Order: sequence, then structure tokens, then C-alpha cells
Amino acid sequence: MIQLCILFILSWILTVVVEGGAARLFFGIEKKEQILLLLVNTVTNPLAVLLSLMFPAYTRIPFNAAVLAAEALVFISEGFLFRKCMIWQEREYGPWRMALVLNAISFGAGLVVSMLMQQGG
Repeated sequence: MIQLCILFILSWILTVVVEGGAARLFFGIEKKEQILLLLVNTVTNPLAVLLSLMFPAYTRIPFNAAVLAAEALVFISEGFLFRKCMIWQEREYGPWRMALVLNAISFGAGLVVSMLMQQGG
């Protein structure tokens, strides 16, 4: 149970740090919208981790398929939330592009961390 809690916390921290940094670097997201990004990730990240673990444990869905399905749901949810809660008229990118880029970057970072942990342990 403790390992599961650590997994949730580490996944959330990694997501918040990576997506927050990428949002600032690539999209110029400022303080107020960084708070929104933090809140969105606080909702979507634990759900993604939970779905990724629960589906393979209780169904015949393979782990990789569950992860991809969870990530797709996160992308859709975040795209809608970004579209609804941020001002987009004066930006050269849209909420869907930002959601896709941020999720791809954090997913990639998670894969790298996972591979490094498997090599070390």
C-alpha cells in the first residue's frame, strides 16, 4: 500500500514539474494559468495512474492498452478544461495542441524514469 501511495505521489510530482516547465517554456504560460495547470493535473494524473493499474488488474486489458486509454482520456479531459478555462483568442496555439504537447512530454519523461528505475532495481 505504501508503494502505491509513493507511486501516486511521484507520478503527480513528475507530471506537475514537467508539464509546468514545458507550459512555461513552450507556451509562455504565466502564474495564474500555471495554477490552473496544477489543479487540472491534480485531478487527471491520479485518475490516469489509477485507470492504468485497475484495468489490467480486473479485466483482460493489457497494461500497455490501459495506459494508452488512460492517456487518451487525460488528453481529452485536459483539452476541454484548457479550452473552457483559458483565454485563447490572442494565442497562436490552441488548447488541444497544448494538451497534446504537455501530455506527450510528461508521458515521455515518465517512460524514461520508469526505464531508469527498472535498470537500477
